[in-house]
Amino acid sequence: MSARIEHLDGLRGLAILMVLSFHAFSRWPDLVPYGDQYSSIFQSGWLGVQLFFLISGFVILMSLERCSSIGVFLFKRWVRLFPAMLVCSILVFATSVFLPERPSGKPELIYLLPGLTFIEPVWWSKLLGINVGELEGVFWSLYVEFKFYVIASVLYFSLGRNRLVFALLFLYLSDMLLKTLVTYSDNGSLSFINEIFTTLSFRYFGWFAAGSAFYVFHDTNNKNWFYLGVFISLISSVIVQGDLSMPSIVGAMLVSAVFFLSFVSIKLQWILKSRVLCFFGLISYPLYLIHENAMISMIIQINHWIPALPGYVYPIIPIVILIGTAYLIVKYSEPYVKRTLLSILPKSSFSTYRSKK
Repeated sequence: MSARIEHLDGLRGLAILMVLSFHAFSRWPDLVPYGDQYSSIFQSGWLGVQLFFLISGFVILMSLERCSSIGVFLFKRWVRLFPAMLVCSILVFATSVFLPERPSGKPELIYLLPGLTFIEPVWWSKLLGINVGELEGVFWSLYVEFKFYVIASVLYFSLGRNRLVFALLFLYLSDMLLKTLVTYSDNGSLSFINEIFTTLSFRYFGWFAAGSAFYVFHDTNNKNWFYLGVFISLISSVIVQGDLSMPSIVGAMLVSAVFFLSFVSIKLQWILKSRVLCFFGLISYPLYLIHENAMISMIIQINHWIPALPGYVYPIIPIVILIGTAYLIVKYSEPYVKRTLLSILPKSSFSTYRSKK
């Protein structure tokens, strides 16, 4: 199957708008001039990350089917993600000197390492024996994605497509069970296994499993896979990032419903294919990478310059600037870096990438 699934771009656009609004209006009430005035409206926006995970589960299984080996798949993923990460990391680091109000503080040069390798700072801190901090807090989901790519590719080429979905579900349910058991037991073996599962981020694999199930449904039109995807996504919604509060559960269920209904509802697909949502879907990756610290710092600075503005106005200028920056990255910087990388890589790697696209 090679046809582009257009409404996925709209889902990406919806996801980044959710995350953007959460960070602008709910994440930092102690720092922004309007405090928690709008927090109740946007407090569930962080669930946009779960929507990204659902999309990733769908897209990665589709990508795996177009690859002949684990190496080809991971190389294609790297070519897809690294250019924008490189551009955005350099941009974030270079502009941090002009944004001293960043919630994450002033980054050190070593903080570039986790993002550029897609490996968590804590792993680098242990390996190097020094403190390696975060360049951007939102990078955490990229580390989760990277672990998913590696594990999913191994499972796919070992077990096949259908069994991959159940293997992802098994890892997720096992993680939930372990977390419950260690709460009521001091068994050292269980704690050790739980620590491994936590390190590998299996707590998020329910979303990936659900997205993968929906891909199989989309490819085969077998409704049993659709029902399985609904079942997995609703289970994942009940305990989302360890949060058992009713607003989070309801919000996660709504996000899941938008995702799975988009594959059966023509009207919903029409909405998701709107130019606005697809535009935000186009720029969602770089916008996600650069927005949080820069946006909050600019909001604080604008408040210092013009303290009498209505609260909802302060994020507008920073968001417009960041949207424009993300578009320029997608349009010019990212393609240039990608072309440059492919030109200097061994020709065998390049031909493999081209032949499997």
